[in-house]
Amino acid sequence: MNRSDSVNPDLIPILDKNFILTRSMNCKYAKVTYGRYHSKWQRTTFIVSILLFAVGFVFVFLRLPIPFAIFILLGLYVFFMSWFGYLYQAMVSYSQMTLHYGTPVEMHLIFYPKFFRVCGPKSNYDFFYGQITDIIDLDDMCILSVSAKGMIMHGQVVDKKAFSSEELNKFYNLICKGTK
Repeated sequence: MNRSDSVNPDLIPILDKNFILTRSMNCKYAKVTYGRYHSKWQRTTFIVSILLFAVGFVFVFLRLPIPFAIFILLGLYVFFMSWFGYLYQAMVSYSQMTLHYGTPVEMHLIFYPKFFRVCGPKSNYDFFYGQITDIIDLDDMCILSVSAKGMIMHGQVVDKKAFSSEELNKFYNLICKGTK
């Protein structure tokens, strides 16, 4: 038997891509996913912040400046975290990635016929295309939302500039297989 006959065709890479995940790409990822997946939460926290402001202004009429300041500051905190919290999330996640991947954050993705692999210096993660729950296509990047057992949600940024036009077509054919 020939050695090449024993190779599993599902383990032959179709695409193998490296790219640098920049802070700005990570911030864009956080902004897009935050707005998309937290819209109900944003509406609720907006209402909560308005209520906190209203309660704070009640204390103005009662001439209690300390509770007024506390409720206004709390309302501002809730408001800004609900609408701009993704900036903090992006900063924390990028800092964690630099610990895992090093600086710069070099992403290595390998796309096989049935799954894709995110390779890191300390570990690899495999995701079947059927686990892709959402594809967010932006001008310069694509975000794959993946739901896997034991994982709440994984968002994988893919830099489209790392692909030739032919490779980009292969990429879309692979990832769209799982979402049908």
